Amino acid sequence: MREIWKILGVFLLTVPALAQVNAVWVIRDHEIVGGELHEYVGTKVYPVNSAEEVRALADKVRREVRPARWVYDPHRGWVALQRRGYRMDVEAAVVAYRDAAFLGRTQFVIPVEVIEPEPSVSEWYARGVRGLIGEGVTGFWGSSPARIHNIRTGAAHLNGRWIPRGAEFSFNRAVGAIDEENGYVESLVILGDATEKGVGGGICQVSTTTFRAAFFAGLPVTERYPHSYQLRYYRPVGLDATIYQPWRDLKFINDTPGDVLVLAQVRGYKLYVRFFGTADRSVTWEGPFIRDRKPPLEPREVVDETLEPGYRKQIDWAAEGLTAVVRRKVYYDDGRVYEDVFESTYRPWGDVFLVGPPGLEPAVPLPPVIGKPEVQGAGPPPRP
Repeated sequence: MREIWKILGVFLLTVPALAQVNAVWVIRDHEIVGGELHEYVGTKVYPVNSAEEVRALADKVRREVRPARWVYDPHRGWVALQRRGYRMDVEAAVVAYRDAAFLGRTQFVIPVEVIEPEPSVSEWYARGVRGLIGEGVTGFWGSSPARIHNIRTGAAHLNGRWIPRGAEFSFNRAVGAIDEENGYVESLVILGDATEKGVGGGICQVSTTTFRAAFFAGLPVTERYPHSYQLRYYRPVGLDATIYQPWRDLKFINDTPGDVLVLAQVRGYKLYVRFFGTADRSVTWEGPFIRDRKPPLEPREVVDETLEPGYRKQIDWAAEGLTAVVRRKVYYDDGRVYEDVFESTYRPWGDVFLVGPPGLEPAVPLPPVIGKPEVQGAGPPPRP
C-alpha cells in the first residue's frame, strides 16, 4: 500500500509540469458611444506547460491604468474611453494552473487585480456626461509668446471643471485670480491711447471661447460683456466675451438633466472649449446683423521706452465701429422654445504700432570741423 501512495504522489507532482494548459486573461472595460454606456470584453491566451511559465506571465499580464477621456472617432463620433489597470496574482495563478492540469482542463482564467481609473467612464455616465453638447473654437495666430502663455494657462485652469446640474457657472471663479501666483505673465494691454504691461493679457481668448461653447450648447447666459472694439481673433463678430476681475464676469446656467464637464484644449494656434453632458435640446442662430457702422480711426504709435530705437511692430489692427446683433433659438426636447438676443456695440479702432524711442543725440560731442563748410556733411567734399 505504501508503494502505491508513492507512485500516486509522484503522478500528482508531475502532471502539472507536463500538461499544457491555456492561461486566459479576460479584459473588461467600458466606453460611452452615442450616449450609451457599453461594456466590452477581450481575451488573451497564453499556452503554459509549468508553474514556472505561469509565473513568467506576470510581465505580460499587466496593464497600466488610464483615466477616462473623450476622443473623436470619424466613424462613431465622440467616444469616452478608459483603460482599467491589471496586475496578475502570481500565486493564485499557479494554483489555478495546477488545478486545471490535475483535472484535465484545457484552460483556466488568470486571477488578476483590477485597478479602476479615476475618473472612470462609469462615473461620467452616472453624472449625466453622455456626449458633446457644445463647442467653442477660436484662433490666436499672431499672438505674442506672453499672450499665448496666458491662453494656455487659462485653458489649463478651466480644463476639467464641473458645472453641477442647476448651478450657475462663473468664469472668474473657475479660473481663479488672474495673477502671477496662478501662472499668468505680463503682456501688452492697450488702455485708451497708452500701452501698459498687464498680467494675464489673452485671458479673454479663453472667456470668449467658453462663451461660444455655452452659446452653442443652448445654456441660458446670465452675464456677458463684449469687448470695447473688434478684435481680429474673434470672428464672427458679436460672439466674444470679455472679463475684468472682479467687476466683469461671464456667467451662465446649467439647466440640462445632468452635470456638465468642461474640457479645454490648445492645439496649434487654436483653442477649443467643449462641454460634455446630456443633450436635451438643439440650437439655431442667425447673424450677425450689422448697423451703425463707423470708419476706423487713424493709425497711431505707442512708444515703449524699454525697446531699441527704431523698433516698430504692429500690435493691433484697424476695425470699424459698429453694432452687431446675434439671435439664438433653443428648442428643448419637451417642446419648449427659448429665444434670446445678444447685442454688441464696438467703437472704431485704428492700427496700433509699438515703437521704440526716437534716436538719441550722441553722449560724446563730435569734434569741431576745420574749415568750410561749417556743418559736417554739407557741401562738396574737400579736394584731396
